[in-house]
Amino acid sequence: RWVALFVVFFGSAFSSLNAQTHQERVTIEGAFQPVIRDFEKQFVKPQAPETAFPPPDTSISRLERKIGHRAELELLSPLAFRSGKRNEAYANFLMAGMGSRLSPLFLYGHNSVLNRDTRFGLMLSHRSTWTDITDYAPSDYMNNGFGLSLDHSFSEHTLKSRLYYQMDAYHYYGFRPAEFPGLLFEKQDLKQTYQNIGFEADLINTEQKIGYLNHNIGLEYNYFFNADQTKEHLTKLKADLTMYFDWFDFEGEQAIGMEVAADFYHNSDTLQSESVYLVSALPYLRLKGSFYQLKLGLHLNYQPDLKSEFWWYPVIRGNLYLLEKKLEFYAGTDGGIHRITYRDLTEENPWINAIVPLAWENKHFSFDAGMRAAITSSLDLHLGIRFEETSQSPFFLIDTLQPYRNSFTVVYDGMRHFSFLAEAAWKPAEKWQIGASLRWNQYVMDSLATAWHKPDLLFKLEAKWAALNQLEVCGGMKYRGKQKVPAYSGGAESVATLDGFADIYLGADYRFSSALTAYARFDNLLNKKYMLFENYPAYGFELSAGIKVRL
Repeated sequence: RWVALFVVFFGSAFSSLNAQTHQERVTIEGAFQPVIRDFEKQFVKPQAPETAFPPPDTSISRLERKIGHRAELELLSPLAFRSGKRNEAYANFLMAGMGSRLSPLFLYGHNSVLNRDTRFGLMLSHRSTWTDITDYAPSDYMNNGFGLSLDHSFSEHTLKSRLYYQMDAYHYYGFRPAEFPGLLFEKQDLKQTYQNIGFEADLINTEQKIGYLNHNIGLEYNYFFNADQTKEHLTKLKADLTMYFDWFDFEGEQAIGMEVAADFYHNSDTLQSESVYLVSALPYLRLKGSFYQLKLGLHLNYQPDLKSEFWWYPVIRGNLYLLEKKLEFYAGTDGGIHRITYRDLTEENPWINAIVPLAWENKHFSFDAGMRAAITSSLDLHLGIRFEETSQSPFFLIDTLQPYRNSFTVVYDGMRHFSFLAEAAWKPAEKWQIGASLRWNQYVMDSLATAWHKPDLLFKLEAKWAALNQLEVCGGMKYRGKQKVPAYSGGAESVATLDGFADIYLGADYRFSSALTAYARFDNLLNKKYMLFENYPAYGFELSAGIKVRL
């Protein structure tokens, strides 16, 4: 069935804008364009081919999941915009401001060339809010981040290394104290702190020679822990070995290779500890020409704790470029086993219990297809679909055993997930940039009544207007659709609904000089206290302002 699906889509042709990547078409204001947690995702050029189906748009849930309405530090469009302007680079970027909810913001980034072969990077970040949501338990939070990077080029290799530390503090504020007059609590009892420290190192072979074993080798270590003695260690070894050849009589790239990885996890809490591992290998054949690329492989996984220790998944991915690479069609199948870690769960929902079950998610089958097009010189379009069949996927539920019902546990279930994605970027005039993205989701569960806390629709609309040479105005809307949550009455479970919400914001930057800019941002203009998760409302309206310095 995988081959049949692939042939149908690839035969009708596949997708994208250009041979150049979206990142190359971004108008980058400076070397540091921060959205604190998503900085790398937005601006570090991905190693994976651009033909891969984009990950789910989590900009709403990730931005709002913990803190309601912190100001985005820079407006980023759903798709990159073309621009004839030359990108500017800055060795130092500083952003400092304050929000009306006593929300200080600080971000500093530094990038320097130590010598002709070595580059150094530094990032410091802080964001917090010191006010509470009316009628709810204390809800202040704090995010702190630190990162160092060092890249060095050798004659035939590049070594990329990164050291990072993150400390986040939150409160389990999801209840109204007035509803529990007989229960006394201290603010400290509601506090949870997560700390994350780790490093990554990648040795990348920069030479591509026929008959030579090209290699990229990586090592990653991560230590994640909370204030309640829940600890998680991850060590990951990975390598991509590729050999280029000239077996077939045509112009283009011909390569065989092997991707291998070994993941080791150790988890412990106040009740138990466990050590688990996953070993995977992906032998492949890759062909790439002026108007196409094709990858064929077999993804092999070994995990001894599952019912079957060995798993295999066909990998077929291809794309076809037309109209001088202004139109691209893509399609592909894949699968694999993925560890649901405690860190992953807290990234999505920081109000989970200190002790939750962890599992291996098995993506038995995944198929995606779509098209990307540079329709005109000012309009980009992307349409895509994805179908996934998984087992042991995680879902959040309120822990009804907790007296305040203000924390979540995790349940796992198999599902079939279909999603449709549409993205567009439009530049109607020199001073205007408009972008929109939409994702529609449908879930069919194996055992659960529905996909708890999974929105059916995500939509984002953003625009920029260069009103004057020094003034830029931005605005937009983020919409998240309804979410289903369980309700209990008389011991029976039923389905309740969290309403969808639209979050509207406006902002402006005024540039006094190339080095100094003042900004202002109005978030949640409608002052809606919509629910991020069950029992967890967002902050209302907030005004924030500050400066940006580029040197």
